[in-house]
Amino acid sequence: MGYADNQIPVRIGTIEESIDLESPYQTVTERYYTPYYRVDEDRERRHDLCLLVHSNRVSLMCLAPSHPVIENNLEILEINCEITKTCNRKTNKAVGKGKKGGQNLDPTSILCYLETKEGQFPVEAVAPSKLICMNRIALDQPSLVRDKPDSTGHIAVLLPYLGHIEECKAGLLTKDQYEDLLNKEKS
Repeated sequence: MGYADNQIPVRIGTIEESIDLESPYQTVTERYYTPYYRVDEDRERRHDLCLLVHSNRVSLMCLAPSHPVIENNLEILEINCEITKTCNRKTNKAVGKGKKGGQNLDPTSILCYLETKEGQFPVEAVAPSKLICMNRIALDQPSLVRDKPDSTGHIAVLLPYLGHIEECKAGLLTKDQYEDLLNKEKS
């Protein structure tokens, strides 16, 4: 046992003793991000999306497990970031503390299109925010969006507007609500 500067006894143990090795290992996104789900109103189409929100508001946009690309294991040929002739999400340049230059997004703004043999799947921003960046790794390896949607395969990094994040989260489903909805649909 050692002593801190103010003479309070401090117990120093091994790192293995500091964590519970019996509980399942959590990924970084499971530990630090809270998932919120936007379910498609058209339950036949099911273009469900997930917004992973960090406590500092930085959010990752990804596909929900019930999205057809994941559920049907569709091959993503390309992630098309060219929304219009004058708007390409790849050219986004956000710099500085306030992410100046980042493209402004509405909840219905299209971030990209997932191109598959079965068709094109639009991915919306879900939250009023600024686009920090598109995930370059996923752009180079589109299969990550399907295979690892809540980690390496996130589609974009967003910064929701300060006054709108709570309002946005209120319009989305929590993980428990989302799982309950899926269970009701299966039964």
